[in-house]
Amino acid sequence: MSYRIEKDEALSVALGRIAAEEFALAMTELRRPNRVEAMHNTRKALKRLRSLLRSLRVAFPREVFRRENRRLAAAGRKIAPLRDVHVQLHTLGKLRPGSGHAAKKIEHTLKRREDAYLRKIPALRRAVRQMLTASQMTFAALPARRATPSHLAAGLKRIYKRGRAGFKAARQKTTPESLHEWRKQAKILGHSLTLIEQLSPKTAGIMIKDTGQLCEALGEDHDLFLVQRALRSEDESHPARDYRRLSKRITTRRRRLQAEAFKLGRRIFEQKPRAFALRLEDWLCSTKK
Repeated sequence: MSYRIEKDEALSVALGRIAAEEFALAMTELRRPNRVEAMHNTRKALKRLRSLLRSLRVAFPREVFRRENRRLAAAGRKIAPLRDVHVQLHTLGKLRPGSGHAAKKIEHTLKRREDAYLRKIPALRRAVRQMLTASQMTFAALPARRATPSHLAAGLKRIYKRGRAGFKAARQKTTPESLHEWRKQAKILGHSLTLIEQLSPKTAGIMIKDTGQLCEALGEDHDLFLVQRALRSEDESHPARDYRRLSKRITTRRRRLQAEAFKLGRRIFEQKPRAFALRLEDWLCSTKK
């Protein structure tokens, strides 16, 4: 069906269905021949599963939550490097650097790194498949029938609170690390809001759209940072005449993306967590028994 709780669907049924669909999608993607796209889609499914787990963390035993959260995160980290280097190549291409020496050097380095990761994929697939099988068994045994709309609202409140804290931290100290952490929290919030989209008014849809745009801006900013860092590292060992020009273009683009992100952040995180949670409970309790 979809990563959404349907209006006529019992909460326990919806959560079991969504988890089963995401596990099935991840397993299917791991068998696909297009290795880069398959790994990327698997990673996205893992992120949605972690968001689902976080959305209902208060309904489940703490140790179970921690173990499965760690396992899903570890599975995602195993395949993240391939996605990172692939996106850096794509980002470099979008910059249209031409035939400059700096761009050629870093492109060659990234392609060599991508080839090295591609050779590891069979082993990575086996490892991730084993981790997913273990998590799938745990999810199937979770007492989802105990989950209530209040549990879901409490989970989303916690997620929103962490996203809001990430926004404040990034605004106070705008570093690649703080921006990347803010993006991770915003991504979880976006998935969690998508989960309840059918149960909430149109204002939630606007918030989902804004959160998606925020994550896109922060994601591109992070990809540009990675390219710029790689360029800088290459230039320090083998200086290139066109390095400064290309680095300046990246810096200018990153400033625009960050300005867009903070504008969206002010709109998304204007509410205090308590007020956000109260609105959620109104939406959820009016539609789910």
